[in-house]
Amino acid sequence: MTRARPRGGGTQRCPACRAPLLVQWVGDTAALQARVSLPPADEHLPYPAAAADSTPNDLVWCLPRLPHRTLRLRWTHRRHPPDCPHQHLTSHQCTTAPTTLF
Repeated sequence: MTRARPRGGGTQRCPACRAPLLVQWVGDTAALQARVSLPPADEHLPYPAAAADSTPNDLVWCLPRLPHRTLRLRWTHRRHPPDCPHQHLTSHQCTTAPTTLF
């Protein structure tokens, strides 16, 4: 018997810098595990700024904060509306140097 994976996100902390993270699987057929820094709910993070900060190997995620629902990341694409009112996040980039060699 297999267990279904949860659809909601789990909040964790980065083991190196202790920043709050949202870690969840995004997608149904070919899911990716996204690890994004979790900003305060009132912080304005528009799509054009996130797209400009992303690298070619980094995805931009849309994070709607809807009442009575768990946090759930959404894919963005080239036709994502530039005036989307939700927060837009890129993958967590830890700035703390590792403390071990392994």
